[in-house]
Amino acid sequence: MSFFGLFLESTWIGLCAREEKLRLRPCQTEPLSQRNSNRPYGDMEEIEKMSDIGSSVSDDPASAWHAAPEERSDRHDIRRLSLIRAAGRAFGRKGFHRTTLDEIATELAVTKPMLYRYVKNKQEILYECHRMAISMAEDAFDEAKVRGASPLEQISFFTEGYIARTTTALGTCVVLTEYYSMTAEDTNRIQERRRKLDTKLRNLLKQAMDQDEIANCDPKLAVFFFMGAINGISRWFSEGGEQDGHEIARAFTKHIVASLSPTKPMS
Repeated sequence: MSFFGLFLESTWIGLCAREEKLRLRPCQTEPLSQRNSNRPYGDMEEIEKMSDIGSSVSDDPASAWHAAPEERSDRHDIRRLSLIRAAGRAFGRKGFHRTTLDEIATELAVTKPMLYRYVKNKQEILYECHRMAISMAEDAFDEAKVRGASPLEQISFFTEGYIARTTTALGTCVVLTEYYSMTAEDTNRIQERRRKLDTKLRNLLKQAMDQDEIANCDPKLAVFFFMGAINGISRWFSEGGEQDGHEIARAFTKHIVASLSPTKPMS
């Protein structure tokens, strides 16, 4: 396969196009706590949305891990979330295959055996990184639908919200391009959720065209274009760079909206 082909395989374009070609059947997306009773999963989707947990874990996963009070009923979930975010950043520095669980344990200032209370292996961590990313995209879309007064405004709010979430919470998580190293089951779970979001974004573009907000275009290719650009940020984003995640989110959103050839300025 050519370099370009390999690149497409790791982007939104390759994932969605490949899924359409293979016509993958829908798979269940039940809460993590229901996936396998033998695995120590909590339903972290609610945990991620709690501002008092999410912000502290994002800023310093190791501190959040050690600061979680023993009496808190969600202590296990806080620590698991801390582990996932610390691992995502470690993967971003060295790559998924070159990062060991020992290094992730060092990142959190804990022992390697301690990690096995929360995850079984690196593949499970990889799945959680992808699950967090698609959850952030879904949350950004839902929020944009509420905030935006028009389809184009909703697209704008979605892109800015999604980029801000991923760069803040996941940081330099290059591992998001490490898609097919997950198990087949987990790959299908993430792919199904991406397919649903992709459909919603295409419909939003169609609504923007119907209301003469943007020039006519192929909704599928337009979504491939801007989601590919957004997901590519993890390849080069640096938490210590000249611009933070929110600044990059605003700049990318302006470029994405401009690329859709709006017929009139947004209010």
